[in-house]
Order: sequence, then C-alpha cells, then structure tokens
Amino acid sequence: MMIAPKEFVQAMTLPVRQAMAAVRWLEGRVSNTPKPGHSTSAKAALTDADCVSQEILLTALWDRFPGVAVDAEEETPAVGRFAANDSPQVVRVDPVDGTVRYLRRDGLYAIIVGLERDDRVDAALIAVPQEDVLVRVVRGGSVEMSQGGAPFAPARLDPAGLRLLISHGVPDPIEERLRDRGLTLTLAAGGAIGVAPLLAGTLGALRISGQPEGLSRRAWIAALPVLEAGGAVEALEGAFPERYREGMRGMIVASSPAQIDELRAVLSGANPAAPP
Repeated sequence: MMIAPKEFVQAMTLPVRQAMAAVRWLEGRVSNTPKPGHSTSAKAALTDADCVSQEILLTALWDRFPGVAVDAEEETPAVGRFAANDSPQVVRVDPVDGTVRYLRRDGLYAIIVGLERDDRVDAALIAVPQEDVLVRVVRGGSVEMSQGGAPFAPARLDPAGLRLLISHGVPDPIEERLRDRGLTLTLAAGGAIGVAPLLAGTLGALRISGQPEGLSRRAWIAALPVLEAGGAVEALEGAFPERYREGMRGMIVASSPAQIDELRAVLSGANPAAPP
C-alpha cells in the first residue's frame, strides 16, 4: 500500500514534535558513545538523545506505516521491525542531524524525516529544535512552518536576513570574506542548512562536505521545503539535481538565484560591495 505524502507529514508531525522536546530536554545531560568504524568525530558521535529521538519516530512510523522501508541513522531496537520490508517507498530518519553540534552546543542541529521514492523526496519534516521551528512539506503542495508550537502557517522566505548558516569545514578565508560583507555566520548541520532561508533573519546557507561520498541523501530531504517555497538551492558544481546523486561536494541555499550568485562571488574571491 502506497503512502500519500500529505498523510505522511500529518501522521509524523506529532512524533517529530515529541522528538524535538526530548532532545531539547536532554541537551547538556548526555554523553557521547562513539560509533565504531568511523574516521571522523562527526560520523562517530552518538548520544542517548539520538537513540531516544529515533525510537520515538520509528515507533510512530511502525504504528501508522508498518510496511514501509526504513533507512535510519542509528541502530536502535525499532529498526529491526522494518528489516524485512521491501517497499518502493523509503523513510529516511536522522534523529539528531549534527550530533557534534548537539554535544558541543556550538551550532544548530536538526531532526530529519523524509519520504522518498525512486531517489526523489516526496515529503519531508525538518525540525530545528533550538529555534523551536518545525517545517513540513509535500512535493508539489504546501510548505508549512510552525514556531513555538503555534499552528502551522505557510512558510515564507526571508530575503532581507543577514544571518548565513555555514557547515563545519568552510575555509577560514571564505568565512572572513563573508563577514566582511556584513553577514553574521552561524555554524549549523545539514538539516538546518537546508531550510535556512525559512528561518527568521536568515539569508541562506553554505555547506561544504568533507566526505568522499559527498552530500548524503539527507541534503535532498532538507532542501525540498525551500525549493517548494520558491527559494533556490544549487550544488557547488552547479544545478542541484532533483534526485540523489553521489559525489556532490556541497550546496548553497538562498531565497533567490541572485543571492546564490552573490554568494558564489564570495566563494570565488570576488568582493561585491553590497550584501546578497
């Protein structure tokens, strides 16, 4: 049985809210238990918050959509329930996208839940717990945002913002040029970067991946709300493909293509006089 994207986002809204509350309550209360076999701290980090958040999400998913295939970030008990499923639809879950940011409390992290078919994201929920923001989107449909637990309303871009979210690994000279242009830089993980122009006072975001495989599939999930809201998302190499493609080195997110062009000028070393 196929899952309707609108039904999916409606069913998973409350579980994502519950996961948001859980990870916020656990901030500063959990320790890191590194996952074996990972070469970087970002990949190895694992907290109790990751596990609690994922179990909340997967338990709800099992209750409503037990036949779906699941790609979950952590190996928690509920993952095994979906192991034998063979479905053309895949739910991808990252219960704390940016665990290192979460542990260090030095930037924005996110919760990501996406419904995908044939390598294309059809629906997504992206939460940025520190800003108490939850965004939900259906491809070809509505993009809604709730802040502070308020009712959902149409999500709107903020083209006048001067905050730029950046990933770990952005070279220092680029950071310096961005600051020289009057932008305020905030460290963030991929999920928050994807929805950056929907956050208050935020012009956009820049992400550079240090992994050989490039951006993960989560980047496509996180990008869908801004694209459906009329914003712009591009890969560092050029156009951002609709379907997942391995090897993408990074992404630029903004309210408009013109703003992305301005950010590209900064990346290339040019120094236009006005902010994007």
